[in-house]
Amino acid sequence: MTLEDFCGQNNISIIYHSFPTKIRGLCIKVDDGFVVAINPRFSSGSMKRTLMHEIMHIMKNHFCCESCEYEKCEKEIDNLLIDMKTQISSDEAKY
Repeated sequence: MTLEDFCGQNNISIIYHSFPTKIRGLCIKVDDGFVVAINPRFSSGSMKRTLMHEIMHIMKNHFCCESCEYEKCEKEIDNLLIDMKTQISSDEAKY
């Protein structure tokens, strides 16, 4: 499945917007879908990591979190991405 297929099936639109450099990206819920906005001021690798980070927020339904839980949600996503990277590296080492 391609990223485009995944986004289409999950009603996720990806846009690029030049935010201040403090903001790498964000995602918002719009009606029955989502918009992920990526800051194109960063490298392609950084934009890919940001895209994965924002998609993970969608998958974990962090739109229901209280604003006071922001740091907890960010840490959860960071830990998930670290675990995924470790698993991929481990799988690649097997081959």
